[in-house]
Formats: sequence, C-alpha cells, structure tokens
Amino acid sequence: MSFVDITMAFYAAGSLLLVFARAAKLAFPRPAADLMGALGFPAGVWFARVAGGAELALGVTALAVRGPAPAMASAGVYFLFALVVLLALSRGLSSCGCFGQVDSPPSRIHVVGNLFFAAVFVMAAGAGDSPRVWLGTAVDQPVGRVALVLAVCVLAGLVFVSFTAVPEWLQARSVGRSPETFRVEAAGLRR
Repeated sequence: MSFVDITMAFYAAGSLLLVFARAAKLAFPRPAADLMGALGFPAGVWFARVAGGAELALGVTALAVRGPAPAMASAGVYFLFALVVLLALSRGLSSCGCFGQVDSPPSRIHVVGNLFFAAVFVMAAGAGDSPRVWLGTAVDQPVGRVALVLAVCVLAGLVFVSFTAVPEWLQARSVGRSPETFRVEAAGLRR
C-alpha cells in the first residue's frame, strides 16, 4: 500500500464522515443550532439544516468528483470545524453539535482530528483523484474493491467513535464518574 493509497483511504473516510455526520445534522439540527447560537452565529434550525445540507453535498461531491476543487473545499470545511471546536472549548460549551442527536463534548481530539482531515484533503488535492476513481484502480478484483470499501467504512466508523465516545469517556473519567453514569446524567435521566 502506497502513501497515495493511505491518503485516499483517509480521504474516503473523511468524505463519508462528512456525509453521515451532516445527514444526522439534517435529521436532528437542534444541537448544531444551539452551538452556533452559543458562538454568536445565526442560531436558527433552518441555518443548521442549510449548513448540514451544504456539508452533505460537499461530502458526496468529494467522494464522486475527480480533481482538486472538492478536496480543497473539504479541507477548508475541516479547518473551519477545527476553529469552531476551538471556540467551543474556549467558551466551555458542553456540546460540539457535530453529529445531530449523538451528543459529544468538544475536545482536543476533535481539533486534532479535524486538522488531520484538513491536511489529508490538501494532500489528496495534489493527487487530483477521487475515492471513486481510486477504488476503481487500487484493486483490480471486484471482491478486493468490496473489501476496500468495507475497510474505508470501518475507518470512518472508528473516526466517528474517536470524535464522539472517546471525548465523552475522557470527560467522565476526569470528573470521577463512569461513562454510563455521565451519559445518563447528561441526558437528564438520573436513576
């Protein structure tokens, strides 16, 4: 596996993350709207849905369209996400608003992860490819392509968990509570 293959695998995973996270934001826009309002941006649910729709379209475009433009636009969005999370951290906000109904506290993991994906997309822009084209050339057997698609989906899932569950677990651990107790209390469902 070459450096380009690794970059394209992360490019595809980052694009999938844009698609799935933004679809969740479209379905459940309130956390994103609350975050934007707390940061001084337009706070309406309509704005969260429009932003989510634009990010969803960008993720699909980055997956399907060849060339540097979708990669650079995605890099810019991931850089913007890092800045928003830094703002949320600096203001002590309790939710990143990133994944719709799946709530997660903003964390340094978010910042580093978003900056990592911004760098991946910049590197991919230099390759001038898209995951769709890459999948067609990286493996010459259909079974291999299916395995590669599954591997990229698993990678995107691991990134999702690192952006959601890991910060929650770390926050719960830092205040001496179990993650389950923390999740129940945060949801207002005390036992």
